[in-house]
Amino acid sequence: MSNWIKVRLGDIVELKRESYQPKPDEILPYIGLEHIGQGTLRLINVGKSNEVTSTKSYFSKGDILFGKLRPYFRKVVRPKFNGVCSTDILVLTSKNPRKFSQTFLFYLMASQEMIDLATASSSGTKMPRADWKVLQNLEVSIPEDFDEQERIGKILEAIDDKIDINTRMNETLEEMAMTLYKHWFVDFGPFQDGEFVESELGMIPKGWRVISSYDLANYINGKAFKTNQLVDNDGLPVIKIAELKSGITNSTKFYNGNVEPKYLLQNGDILFAWSASLGVFIWAKGEAVLNQHIFNVKPNGTLSKSMIYFTLKNIIQEFIEIAASRATTMGHITKQHLIDKKIALPPDELLVKVDEKMSNYYQMILSNMLEVERLIQMRDYLLPRLLSGEIDLSQAEKQVEEVL
Repeated sequence: MSNWIKVRLGDIVELKRESYQPKPDEILPYIGLEHIGQGTLRLINVGKSNEVTSTKSYFSKGDILFGKLRPYFRKVVRPKFNGVCSTDILVLTSKNPRKFSQTFLFYLMASQEMIDLATASSSGTKMPRADWKVLQNLEVSIPEDFDEQERIGKILEAIDDKIDINTRMNETLEEMAMTLYKHWFVDFGPFQDGEFVESELGMIPKGWRVISSYDLANYINGKAFKTNQLVDNDGLPVIKIAELKSGITNSTKFYNGNVEPKYLLQNGDILFAWSASLGVFIWAKGEAVLNQHIFNVKPNGTLSKSMIYFTLKNIIQEFIEIAASRATTMGHITKQHLIDKKIALPPDELLVKVDEKMSNYYQMILSNMLEVERLIQMRDYLLPRLLSGEIDLSQAEKQVEEVL
Protein backbone atom coordinates (compact mmCIF):
# COMPACT_ATOMS: atom_id res chain seq x y z
CA MET A 1 0.00 0.00 0.00
CA SER A 2 1.34 3.43 -0.95
CA ASN A 3 1.75 6.41 1.30
CA TRP A 4 -1.28 8.50 2.13
CA ILE A 5 -0.85 12.24 2.03
CA LYS A 6 -2.83 15.14 3.44
CA VAL A 7 -3.93 17.71 0.88
CA ARG A 8 -6.19 20.72 0.69
CA LEU A 9 -9.44 19.77 -1.08
CA GLY A 10 -9.21 22.82 -3.34
CA ASP A 11 -5.81 21.64 -4.57
CA ILE A 12 -7.23 18.41 -6.00
CA VAL A 13 -10.85 19.34 -6.82
CA GLU A 14 -11.94 22.21 -9.02
CA LEU A 15 -15.31 24.00 -8.95
CA LYS A 16 -16.70 24.56 -12.45
CA ARG A 17 -18.62 27.82 -12.92
CA GLU A 18 -20.11 27.77 -16.43
CA SER A 19 -23.58 29.34 -16.38
CA TYR A 20 -26.49 28.48 -18.67
CA GLN A 21 -29.67 30.46 -19.31
CA PRO A 22 -32.55 28.13 -20.30
CA LYS A 23 -34.06 28.67 -23.76
CA PRO A 24 -37.61 27.59 -24.71
CA ASP A 25 -36.43 26.08 -28.01
CA GLU A 26 -33.45 24.16 -26.58
CA ILE A 27 -33.81 20.95 -24.60
CA LEU A 28 -30.90 19.68 -22.50
CA PRO A 29 -30.94 17.12 -19.70
CA TYR A 30 -31.61 18.98 -16.44
CA ILE A 31 -30.76 17.81 -12.92
CA GLY A 32 -32.27 19.52 -9.88
CA LEU A 33 -31.98 18.39 -6.28
CA GLU A 34 -35.38 16.74 -6.70
CA HIS A 35 -33.86 14.41 -9.31
CA ILE A 36 -31.13 13.07 -6.99
CA GLY A 37 -31.82 10.26 -4.54
CA GLN A 38 -31.15 11.05 -0.90
CA GLY A 39 -28.06 9.09 0.11
CA THR A 40 -28.36 6.67 -2.82
CA LEU A 41 -25.63 8.20 -5.06
CA ARG A 42 -27.91 7.87 -8.07
CA LEU A 43 -30.49 9.77 -10.06
CA ILE A 44 -34.21 9.23 -9.54
CA ASN A 45 -35.00 10.76 -12.92
CA VAL A 46 -33.92 13.62 -15.19
CA GLY A 47 -35.76 16.81 -16.15
CA LYS A 48 -35.60 19.06 -19.22
CA SER A 49 -33.91 22.45 -19.41
CA ASN A 50 -36.87 24.10 -21.17
CA GLU A 51 -39.06 23.32 -18.11
CA VAL A 52 -37.05 25.72 -15.89
CA THR A 53 -36.38 29.44 -16.23
CA SER A 54 -33.65 30.61 -13.85
CA THR A 55 -29.90 30.46 -14.54
CA LYS A 56 -28.37 26.98 -14.32
CA SER A 57 -24.89 25.46 -14.44
CA TYR A 58 -23.38 23.32 -17.19
CA PHE A 59 -21.92 19.92 -16.32
CA SER A 60 -20.07 17.37 -18.42
CA LYS A 61 -20.21 13.58 -18.43
CA GLY A 62 -18.33 12.27 -15.38
CA ASP A 63 -18.46 15.52 -13.39
CA ILE A 64 -19.30 15.27 -9.69
CA LEU A 65 -22.60 16.93 -8.76
CA PHE A 66 -22.71 17.75 -5.05
CA GLY A 67 -25.97 19.08 -3.57
CA LYS A 68 -24.99 22.09 -1.48
CA LEU A 69 -28.46 22.90 -0.14
CA ARG A 70 -28.91 20.92 3.09
CA PRO A 71 -25.85 18.79 2.37
CA TYR A 72 -26.82 16.30 5.08
CA PHE A 73 -29.24 14.83 2.50
CA ARG A 74 -26.11 13.43 0.76
CA LYS A 75 -27.31 14.18 -2.76
CA VAL A 76 -24.20 13.34 -4.77
CA VAL A 77 -24.14 11.85 -8.28
CA ARG A 78 -21.85 11.44 -11.27
CA PRO A 79 -23.97 11.62 -14.46
CA LYS A 80 -22.98 9.66 -17.55
CA PHE A 81 -24.12 12.46 -19.88
CA ASN A 82 -23.73 16.20 -20.47
CA GLY A 83 -26.39 18.62 -19.26
CA VAL A 84 -27.29 21.47 -16.94
CA CYS A 85 -28.12 21.51 -13.24
CA SER A 86 -29.50 23.67 -10.47
CA THR A 87 -27.21 26.31 -8.97
CA ASP A 88 -27.90 24.59 -5.62
CA ILE A 89 -25.56 21.89 -6.93
CA LEU A 90 -21.78 22.25 -7.01
CA VAL A 91 -20.22 21.00 -10.25
CA LEU A 92 -16.83 19.53 -9.36
CA THR A 93 -14.02 17.88 -11.29
CA SER A 94 -10.43 16.73 -10.78
CA LYS A 95 -7.86 19.50 -11.07
CA ASN A 96 -5.50 17.02 -12.70
CA PRO A 97 -7.20 13.82 -13.95
CA ARG A 98 -3.81 12.14 -14.45
CA LYS A 99 -2.83 12.74 -10.84
CA PHE A 100 -6.13 12.73 -8.99
CA SER A 101 -8.61 10.04 -10.04
CA GLN A 102 -12.06 11.43 -10.84
CA THR A 103 -13.69 8.18 -9.72
CA PHE A 104 -11.84 8.25 -6.40
CA LEU A 105 -12.80 11.90 -5.90
CA PHE A 106 -16.48 11.11 -6.51
CA TYR A 107 -16.50 8.63 -3.64
CA LEU A 108 -14.46 11.01 -1.51
CA MET A 109 -17.12 13.70 -1.99
CA ALA A 110 -19.90 11.16 -1.39
CA SER A 111 -18.38 9.79 1.82
CA GLN A 112 -20.25 10.37 5.05
CA GLU A 113 -17.18 12.08 6.47
CA MET A 114 -17.26 14.68 3.69
CA ILE A 115 -21.03 15.11 4.09
CA ASP A 116 -20.55 15.72 7.81
CA LEU A 117 -17.80 18.25 7.15
CA ALA A 118 -19.93 20.04 4.56
CA THR A 119 -22.89 20.09 6.95
CA ALA A 120 -20.81 21.43 9.85
CA SER A 121 -19.43 24.24 7.68
CA SER A 122 -22.79 25.22 6.14
CA SER A 123 -24.24 28.68 6.51
CA GLY A 124 -27.90 29.37 7.21
CA THR A 125 -30.27 27.74 9.68
CA LYS A 126 -33.54 26.82 7.93
CA MET A 127 -31.90 26.26 4.54
CA PRO A 128 -28.20 25.59 5.24
CA ARG A 129 -25.89 25.63 2.22
CA ALA A 130 -22.40 24.22 1.88
CA ASP A 131 -19.91 26.92 0.92
CA TRP A 132 -17.16 26.01 -1.55
CA LYS A 133 -14.98 28.78 -0.12
CA VAL A 134 -14.98 26.80 3.13
CA LEU A 135 -14.95 23.31 1.61
CA GLN A 136 -11.92 23.98 -0.60
CA ASN A 137 -9.81 24.63 2.49
CA LEU A 138 -10.65 21.31 4.15
CA GLU A 139 -7.75 18.93 4.65
CA VAL A 140 -8.31 15.40 3.31
CA SER A 141 -6.18 12.27 3.06
CA ILE A 142 -5.64 10.53 -0.28
CA PRO A 143 -3.26 7.84 -1.58
CA GLU A 144 -0.22 9.46 -3.10
CA ASP A 145 -0.18 6.82 -5.83
CA PHE A 146 -2.67 7.49 -8.66
CA ASP A 147 -3.05 3.77 -9.42
CA GLU A 148 -4.15 3.12 -5.86
CA GLN A 149 -6.73 5.89 -6.11
CA GLU A 150 -8.00 4.25 -9.29
CA ARG A 151 -8.20 0.82 -7.66
CA ILE A 152 -10.24 2.21 -4.77
CA GLY A 153 -12.57 4.01 -7.17
CA LYS A 154 -12.97 0.94 -9.40
CA ILE A 155 -13.88 -1.32 -6.46
CA LEU A 156 -16.72 0.99 -5.44
CA GLU A 157 -17.71 1.73 -9.03
CA ALA A 158 -18.03 -1.99 -9.80
CA ILE A 159 -20.62 -2.28 -7.03
CA ASP A 160 -22.53 0.75 -8.29
CA ASP A 161 -22.43 -0.59 -11.85
CA LYS A 162 -24.05 -3.82 -10.67
CA ILE A 163 -26.69 -1.81 -8.82
CA ASP A 164 -27.42 0.04 -12.07
CA ILE A 165 -27.65 -3.24 -13.99
CA ASN A 166 -30.16 -4.65 -11.51
CA THR A 167 -32.17 -1.44 -11.56
CA ARG A 168 -32.36 -1.39 -15.35
CA MET A 169 -33.17 -5.11 -15.38
CA ASN A 170 -36.11 -4.48 -13.05
CA GLU A 171 -37.37 -1.68 -15.29
CA THR A 172 -37.34 -4.14 -18.20
CA LEU A 173 -38.99 -6.91 -16.16
CA GLU A 174 -41.74 -4.55 -15.04
CA GLU A 175 -42.35 -3.38 -18.61
CA MET A 176 -42.62 -6.99 -19.75
CA ALA A 177 -44.98 -7.86 -16.91
CA MET A 178 -47.18 -4.83 -17.56
CA THR A 179 -47.30 -5.61 -21.28
CA LEU A 180 -48.53 -9.12 -20.47
CA TYR A 181 -50.99 -7.79 -17.88
CA LYS A 182 -52.52 -5.28 -20.31
CA HIS A 183 -52.68 -7.91 -23.06
CA TRP A 184 -54.79 -10.09 -20.79
CA PHE A 185 -56.77 -7.70 -18.58
CA VAL A 186 -57.12 -4.52 -20.64
CA ASP A 187 -57.11 -5.60 -24.28
CA PHE A 188 -58.46 -9.14 -23.61
CA GLY A 189 -56.02 -10.26 -26.32
CA PRO A 190 -56.19 -14.06 -25.82
CA PHE A 191 -60.03 -13.95 -25.83
CA GLN A 192 -60.81 -11.87 -28.92
CA ASP A 193 -62.17 -14.90 -30.78
CA GLY A 194 -64.51 -15.80 -27.92
CA GLU A 195 -67.89 -14.48 -26.84
CA PHE A 196 -68.12 -11.08 -25.09
CA VAL A 197 -70.92 -9.84 -22.83
CA GLU A 198 -72.08 -6.44 -21.55
CA SER A 199 -70.88 -5.28 -18.13
CA GLU A 200 -70.57 -2.04 -16.17
CA LEU A 201 -67.06 -1.81 -17.68
CA GLY A 202 -68.36 -2.32 -21.19
CA MET A 203 -67.84 -5.52 -23.18
CA ILE A 204 -65.83 -8.21 -21.36
CA PRO A 205 -65.16 -11.90 -22.15
CA LYS A 206 -68.00 -14.22 -21.18
CA GLY A 207 -67.36 -15.85 -17.81
CA TRP A 208 -65.40 -12.89 -16.45
CA ARG A 209 -66.61 -10.91 -13.45
CA VAL A 210 -66.34 -7.27 -12.41
CA ILE A 211 -64.95 -6.48 -8.98
CA SER A 212 -64.12 -3.31 -7.08
CA SER A 213 -60.41 -2.56 -6.63
CA TYR A 214 -61.19 -2.16 -2.93
CA ASP A 215 -62.27 -5.81 -2.79
CA LEU A 216 -59.10 -7.10 -4.46
CA ALA A 217 -57.12 -7.03 -1.21
CA ASN A 218 -56.95 -5.77 2.35
CA TYR A 219 -55.67 -2.18 2.60
CA ILE A 220 -53.97 -1.60 5.95
CA ASN A 221 -53.14 2.02 6.66
CA GLY A 222 -49.92 2.82 8.50
CA LYS A 223 -49.64 4.05 12.07
CA ALA A 224 -50.31 7.71 12.91
CA PHE A 225 -47.26 8.78 14.90
CA LYS A 226 -46.88 11.89 17.02
CA THR A 227 -43.66 13.80 16.44
CA ASN A 228 -42.46 13.20 20.01
CA GLN A 229 -42.76 9.43 19.53
CA LEU A 230 -40.04 9.37 16.87
CA VAL A 231 -36.32 9.23 17.60
CA ASP A 232 -32.99 9.00 15.79
CA ASN A 233 -31.35 5.61 15.13
CA ASP A 234 -33.07 3.57 17.85
CA GLY A 235 -35.65 0.92 17.12
CA LEU A 236 -37.23 0.33 13.72
CA PRO A 237 -37.20 2.82 10.84
CA VAL A 238 -40.52 4.57 10.19
CA ILE A 239 -41.43 4.44 6.53
CA LYS A 240 -42.92 7.57 5.02
CA ILE A 241 -43.19 8.50 1.36
CA ALA A 242 -39.61 9.87 1.45
CA GLU A 243 -38.31 6.40 2.36
CA LEU A 244 -40.27 4.81 -0.50
CA LYS A 245 -38.39 7.07 -2.91
CA SER A 246 -34.91 7.29 -1.37
CA GLY A 247 -34.71 4.41 1.09
CA ILE A 248 -33.60 4.66 4.70
CA THR A 249 -31.35 7.70 5.03
CA ASN A 250 -29.87 9.98 7.68
CA SER A 251 -33.20 11.83 7.74
CA THR A 252 -35.25 8.71 8.53
CA LYS A 253 -36.89 8.68 11.95
CA PHE A 254 -37.19 5.58 14.13
CA TYR A 255 -39.70 4.18 16.63
CA ASN A 256 -38.60 2.16 19.66
CA GLY A 257 -41.98 1.44 21.24
CA ASN A 258 -44.28 -1.54 20.95
CA VAL A 259 -45.70 -2.02 17.46
CA GLU A 260 -48.91 -3.79 16.47
CA PRO A 261 -48.04 -6.54 13.96
CA LYS A 262 -50.29 -4.98 11.29
CA TYR A 263 -47.94 -1.97 11.09
CA LEU A 264 -44.76 -4.03 10.62
CA LEU A 265 -43.21 -4.31 7.17
CA GLN A 266 -41.36 -7.28 5.74
CA ASN A 267 -39.55 -7.73 2.44
CA GLY A 268 -41.97 -8.33 -0.42
CA ASP A 269 -44.83 -6.29 1.05
CA ILE A 270 -46.78 -4.14 -1.43
CA LEU A 271 -47.07 -0.49 -0.40
CA PHE A 272 -49.59 1.93 -1.85
CA ALA A 273 -48.96 5.62 -1.09
CA TRP A 274 -52.42 7.16 -1.32
CA SER A 275 -51.70 10.76 -0.32
CA ALA A 276 -49.49 13.61 -1.60
CA SER A 277 -47.19 11.60 -3.88
CA LEU A 278 -49.14 8.54 -4.99
CA GLY A 279 -47.39 5.35 -6.07
CA VAL A 280 -47.16 1.58 -5.76
CA PHE A 281 -43.96 0.02 -4.41
CA ILE A 282 -42.44 -3.30 -3.43
CA TRP A 283 -40.73 -3.10 -0.04
CA ALA A 284 -37.25 -4.69 0.12
CA LYS A 285 -35.38 -2.83 2.86
CA GLY A 286 -35.98 -5.10 5.84
CA GLU A 287 -38.17 -4.91 8.92
CA ALA A 288 -39.69 -1.49 9.48
CA VAL A 289 -42.80 0.33 10.71
CA LEU A 290 -45.30 1.81 8.27
CA ASN A 291 -46.41 5.43 8.68
CA GLN A 292 -49.91 6.73 7.91
CA HIS A 293 -50.87 7.79 4.36
CA ILE A 294 -49.48 4.50 3.01
CA PHE A 295 -51.38 1.22 2.71
CA ASN A 296 -49.74 -2.16 3.19
CA VAL A 297 -51.78 -4.11 0.65
CA LYS A 298 -52.32 -7.73 1.72
CA PRO A 299 -53.93 -10.59 -0.23
CA ASN A 300 -57.47 -11.44 0.91
CA GLY A 301 -57.83 -14.62 -1.16
CA THR A 302 -58.99 -12.90 -4.35
CA LEU A 303 -55.61 -12.31 -5.98
CA SER A 304 -52.02 -13.32 -5.31
CA LYS A 305 -49.50 -10.74 -4.16
CA SER A 306 -48.01 -10.46 -7.65
CA MET A 307 -51.39 -9.93 -9.30
CA ILE A 308 -52.29 -7.28 -6.71
CA TYR A 309 -49.06 -5.43 -7.45
CA PHE A 310 -49.42 -5.37 -11.23
CA THR A 311 -53.14 -4.56 -11.02
CA LEU A 312 -52.44 -1.52 -8.83
CA LYS A 313 -49.57 -0.47 -11.10
CA ASN A 314 -51.97 -0.58 -14.01
CA ILE A 315 -54.55 1.72 -12.39
CA ILE A 316 -52.34 4.02 -10.29
CA GLN A 317 -52.27 6.77 -12.91
CA GLU A 318 -56.04 7.16 -12.62
CA PHE A 319 -55.70 7.63 -8.86
CA ILE A 320 -52.86 10.14 -9.37
CA GLU A 321 -55.12 12.21 -11.61
CA ILE A 322 -57.99 12.01 -9.11
CA ALA A 323 -55.71 13.18 -6.29
CA ALA A 324 -54.35 16.04 -8.41
CA SER A 325 -57.86 17.22 -9.30
CA ARG A 326 -58.91 17.47 -5.65
CA ALA A 327 -55.63 18.71 -4.18
CA THR A 328 -55.89 21.49 -1.63
CA THR A 329 -52.84 21.21 0.58
CA MET A 330 -52.23 17.50 0.00
CA GLY A 331 -54.01 15.61 -2.78
CA HIS A 332 -55.18 12.12 -1.88
CA ILE A 333 -57.71 9.44 -2.71
CA THR A 334 -60.33 7.93 -0.43
CA LYS A 335 -61.83 4.52 0.21
CA GLN A 336 -64.69 5.47 -2.09
CA HIS A 337 -62.31 5.95 -5.01
CA LEU A 338 -61.04 2.40 -4.50
CA ILE A 339 -64.61 1.15 -4.37
CA ASP A 340 -65.59 3.05 -7.52
CA LYS A 341 -62.71 1.70 -9.58
CA LYS A 342 -63.76 -1.60 -11.16
CA ILE A 343 -61.59 -4.40 -12.50
CA ALA A 344 -62.49 -7.34 -14.75
CA LEU A 345 -61.22 -10.73 -13.58
CA PRO A 346 -61.25 -14.06 -15.47
CA PRO A 347 -62.43 -17.42 -14.09
CA ASP A 348 -60.12 -18.90 -11.44
CA GLU A 349 -58.51 -21.46 -13.75
CA LEU A 350 -57.41 -18.71 -16.17
CA LEU A 351 -56.30 -16.49 -13.29
CA VAL A 352 -54.04 -19.27 -12.00
CA LYS A 353 -52.54 -19.69 -15.46
CA VAL A 354 -51.56 -16.03 -15.91
CA ASP A 355 -50.55 -15.70 -12.26
CA GLU A 356 -47.78 -18.27 -12.78
CA LYS A 357 -46.11 -15.88 -15.24
CA MET A 358 -46.82 -12.74 -13.22
CA SER A 359 -45.44 -14.34 -10.05
CA ASN A 360 -42.20 -15.17 -11.86
CA TYR A 361 -41.80 -11.52 -12.85
CA TYR A 362 -42.62 -10.38 -9.31
CA GLN A 363 -40.12 -12.76 -7.71
CA MET A 364 -37.35 -11.78 -10.13
CA ILE A 365 -37.97 -8.10 -9.42
CA LEU A 366 -37.95 -8.68 -5.65
CA SER A 367 -34.80 -10.81 -5.88
CA ASN A 368 -32.99 -8.04 -7.78
CA MET A 369 -34.17 -5.46 -5.26
CA LEU A 370 -32.86 -7.51 -2.35
CA GLU A 371 -29.51 -7.93 -4.11
CA VAL A 372 -29.35 -4.17 -4.63
CA GLU A 373 -29.84 -3.65 -0.89
CA ARG A 374 -27.00 -6.07 -0.11
CA LEU A 375 -24.77 -4.28 -2.63
CA ILE A 376 -25.57 -0.88 -1.12
CA GLN A 377 -24.68 -2.21 2.33
CA MET A 378 -21.40 -3.59 0.99
CA ARG A 379 -20.53 -0.33 -0.78
CA ASP A 380 -21.33 1.78 2.28
CA TYR A 381 -19.30 -0.59 4.47
CA LEU A 382 -16.27 -0.53 2.17
CA LEU A 383 -16.37 3.17 1.25
CA PRO A 384 -15.10 4.72 4.52
CA ARG A 385 -12.63 1.90 5.07
CA LEU A 386 -11.16 2.20 1.58
CA LEU A 387 -10.95 5.98 1.87
CA SER A 388 -9.07 5.71 5.17
CA GLY A 389 -6.68 2.97 4.05
CA GLU A 390 -8.09 0.72 6.77
CA ILE A 391 -8.80 -2.25 4.49
CA ASP A 392 -6.42 -4.09 2.18
CA LEU A 393 -7.25 -3.42 -1.48
CA SER A 394 -6.62 -6.99 -2.63
CA GLN A 395 -8.96 -8.26 0.06
CA ALA A 396 -11.66 -5.75 -0.95
CA GLU A 397 -11.28 -6.62 -4.64
CA LYS A 398 -11.65 -10.32 -3.86
CA GLN A 399 -14.70 -9.68 -1.68
CA VAL A 400 -16.41 -7.66 -4.41
CA GLU A 401 -15.47 -10.14 -7.13
CA GLU A 402 -17.06 -12.98 -5.16
CA VAL A 403 -20.32 -11.06 -4.82
CA LEU A 404 -20.47 -9.79 -8.40
